[in-house]
Amino acid sequence: MRPIPTLVFLLLASAAQADAPVLTGAVWSVCGDDGVYTWHDTRLTFTQQTPNAEDGADRLVGFFDWQSSGGHFGREQFTGFITDDGALVLQGQSLEDTDYSIVTSRYEAQVNAEGTVSFDGVWLDGAPGIWAATRDGGAGTGTSLCDLADQIS
Repeated sequence: MRPIPTLVFLLLASAAQADAPVLTGAVWSVCGDDGVYTWHDTRLTFTQQTPNAEDGADRLVGFFDWQSSGGHFGREQFTGFITDDGALVLQGQSLEDTDYSIVTSRYEAQVNAEGTVSFDGVWLDGAPGIWAATRDGGAGTGTSLCDLADQIS
C-alpha cells in the first residue's frame, strides 16, 4: 500500500473543516410564538462573532429587540455560540428599555450553511416558545417563517 502524499492529506483535512456561518453585519427579522403572543416585529443583531480555536465554536454577542402582538417590548442582550455545523445557542444576559413583561431566556436554533436563516428554534425560559429568523436587514420578512415554525413544533 502506497502512503498518501502529505499535500493530499492536508487538502482533505482542510476541506473537512468547515467554518461556522458568519452572523454579523446585518439585522435579522425574527418570528416567534409563545402560545399567547406572536413576535413578528422583532429584530436580532449579532454585534460580535469571535472564533474560538479551543472548542471550534464561535463566540457571539448581540441583542434581540422584542416586540409582541400584545404590545410587549424590550431589548435583550445575549451571549452565545455557533458551531461549525450551524448549531446556535444564545443566553439572555440583561434587559433594557422594556415594559417588564419579557424575561431573559436561553435560545437554541439551527442556522443554514450560508448564515441567512435560522430554523427549528426554541426558547426555554419564561413562556417557552418557538422562533425562526432571516437575515434581511430588518425588513420584517421573518413573518412568513412563523408559518413554517408552527408546522415544525
